[in-house]
Formats: sequence, structure tokens, C-alpha cells
Amino acid sequence: MKKQCIHCGNNPVSHFSAWVNNSFGAPANRLYLSVCKDREQKFLGKLTNRLIDIWIAIFLWLGLIKIHSDSSKAASSRGRVLWEEATRRGIEVHGLLFLGKATDVYVAHVMGRKLYYSGLPRPAYTKSGSDWWLDDKAILKEKLSYVGISVPRGGSFTRFDDCSRQFDSLEKPVVIKPQIGSRGRHTTTHIYTKEQLEMAFNIAKQISYWVVMEEHLEGSVYRATVVDGKLVGVLRGDPPRVVGDGKNTITQLVERKNSAKHEKVSGIVFDERHREFLARTGRGFGTIPATGENVDLLASIGVSYGGYSAEVTPETHGETKRIMEQAAAVVDDPIIGFDFIIGDIEKSPISQRWGIIECNSTPFINLHHDPVEGTPVNVAKSVWDYVENNIDRY
Repeated sequence: MKKQCIHCGNNPVSHFSAWVNNSFGAPANRLYLSVCKDREQKFLGKLTNRLIDIWIAIFLWLGLIKIHSDSSKAASSRGRVLWEEATRRGIEVHGLLFLGKATDVYVAHVMGRKLYYSGLPRPAYTKSGSDWWLDDKAILKEKLSYVGISVPRGGSFTRFDDCSRQFDSLEKPVVIKPQIGSRGRHTTTHIYTKEQLEMAFNIAKQISYWVVMEEHLEGSVYRATVVDGKLVGVLRGDPPRVVGDGKNTITQLVERKNSAKHEKVSGIVFDERHREFLARTGRGFGTIPATGENVDLLASIGVSYGGYSAEVTPETHGETKRIMEQAAAVVDDPIIGFDFIIGDIEKSPISQRWGIIECNSTPFINLHHDPVEGTPVNVAKSVWDYVENNIDRY
């Protein structure tokens, strides 16, 4: 049995496939932006959807794909909440099985139209062409910083020597990540030294030729989901973390935390990822943190790692909400999830060091439906509202 890559975390992917997609995707995004205008974007979007229809029809005819009507068999929680909301409003949805295995591809019958979608029911095209490039962290930061929206300082690199030179001018620590990619795969945080930088650079290079380095911002990671230009939810996410008492080791604090964890949160199970992460901050499993000291155990965010989530839309400062909608207007995409880091979500971002670190074309909207704390937000309703009101764009 092949050993799981620790740098992929709980969401392993084929390194070869990811490298090809991420490495060729970055220059292709640049080319698309420079060559394709509104007419070409519309043509390519419609053509892509038509090719998908043909591909699925062929596979159905060959018997490689089968259709099922059980929402509990949706391949992801995101697919399930969308399916359940569609059913509530009378939209018929079916899932696709490939060789008997559930996929995150669905077919919905909306207002007389048959729509195939993967992850989210996105329109065939956007006027800005953002659906082709918004997952590209370098392009996103360029567009946001151009209009004065805060992003962490840094750059995109293919050679370590170039990355190393800019490292000297940035505030430490820094973060290294693939330029295109999601779910924190092959991302390294809390980098203070050139030795750590080179190791992190090589880790990111395993799944991308293009690597982003940026200053590490302090604070929780927040997901702001914007649908049709309106902010509909803000979710706080934290990594697995313990609070020191001046007596117990990190291992002992984790044992105590696991024994009292919330039912929605997975237990923390130490492995090489935790050891490497703690080592970069000068700690180990046997370190005794000071009383009241917060100690992050991993860079990865979310309850599946033993972290935390909370829906904080009501607590989010009005200026932050305005900026998220401004950012969505810049990207000009109808369904988008921004990730940003800020110290205090209730205070104005103007008075804090903060920034948007990336955006997602197929955000996991289910996170808003089932937070550990806070009032759930039915983002799936907003998505289907958009689809029904803009069916001509599908």
C-alpha cells in the first residue's frame, strides 16, 4: 500500500496530475487573459459545457456512468447540501456514478434546462473570464492590490534563487504554497530561515512549477462566500490548537483536548506533519507552554484536523463585509469564496494587518451549513436563487 503524502494532508492527490494541471495552468491563465475577450470567453464557456454533455452522453451509452437519485450518496457534503436545497424548491437533481463509484458530478433540471455541474452549478462563462483564473493566487493578488485591497506581500517564483532574494526583504515568517492549488496541499507556514525556505520551496515544487511566497499574517483564517455580488456567509476556521497551563506538555494538553472535544471535531493524532510544524516554531511534543500561551499544532485548518469552525457573519465588521463584496466585483464572478486572515473580525480591517490570501471557484459552501459554533447559513439557497435568476447564462 502506497504511503500517503503528509504534505497533501487529509486530501491526497496524484502529484503528477496536480503538477501538470498547476504548472501548465498558470501560463495558460495569463494567455487566456491577454487573448480572450468577452466573445471568446462566451464561446469557450459554451463549447466546454457542450463537450461535457457529449462526454457524459457517451459514457452513459457505454454503461461506464450510471445515474442515481440518493442524495445521501453525494460524493461531498457540498454536493449533498445543494441537492437537499434543490429538492426543497422542486429542482430535480441526480448524481453520477462512474464505474459504480459516486462522483461530485450532478445533473439538475432547472426551468426546463438540464444542467450538468461538478461541485457547484456555475454559469457557462463570466464576462471577466474569472472562472478560468480566479484560483490562480498570483493573478488574484495582482488584481486586488491594483484597486487597493489588502493582500500579503510576496511574489511568484520558479527558481529558488529568486525566491531567496525576495525573502530577505519580507517580514518573517513567510508562507510558501503552490501558485494554483487548494485545501492547503503542499503549503508550508511559519518559515523563518533560508534552510526552512528551501525545504518548503521543494515541497511546493512537487505539485507545481510555479510557487508563491508571501508574508505570514497572524489571525484566524476566514472564508467569505459571495453569491451574485452579495456576501452571504463568513466562516472562521482555526487549526488544531492548545492553550498552555505552565505544567503540562503539548502531548498532555492534546490528550486533555481530545477527551473533551466537540462531536463535530476529529481527534488530534500526532504524526510527522505536527512534528515538523512544531519544530519550525522551536517546539516539540514535550514542550511545556506557558500559562495562557496559544500553540498551533498544524498549518491545516478545519475540524477534520482537530481544529475549529464558527459562523461569524453577524460579528463581522461592516467594512470587512464591504471589502469582500468589492473584491467579488473586481473578480467579477457570481459564486466565489475568499480566504482571508485577520486578527479581530469584529474590528475594522483598516486598523489591522490583514489580507485576502486566495479565492476559490468551487468553495465548500457546506461549511456554512454545519459550523461547530454560530448560526448556520443556508448558502445553497443563495446559489440556487442565482441559478434560477440567471438561467440564460447556463
